[in-house]
Amino acid sequence: MQPDYDLTNDQKKAFEENRADFAELKKQMLGFAEAARSRLAASGLHRGAETHPYHCFLCACTEFRGPPGDNCPCGHQMTSHEGYV
Repeated sequence: MQPDYDLTNDQKKAFEENRADFAELKKQMLGFAEAARSRLAASGLHRGAETHPYHCFLCACTEFRGPPGDNCPCGHQMTSHEGYV
């Protein structure tokens, strides 16, 4: 983390609020991924991390292919794939 030198109190507060918001977003994304994982397993689709570590939660794509920040050939963003939350 960068030191907070030369930041105003308002700027420090803004960064702190941003950290709190992004921590909450990560918590929500992990919850969404767990729900998606459970839904797929309940439907009979079991794709384990050892065989399909980055499968898509939105389609039958079994592995994310592409650089971070890119879309997979299936058209879904990396955050829609197991392991990228």
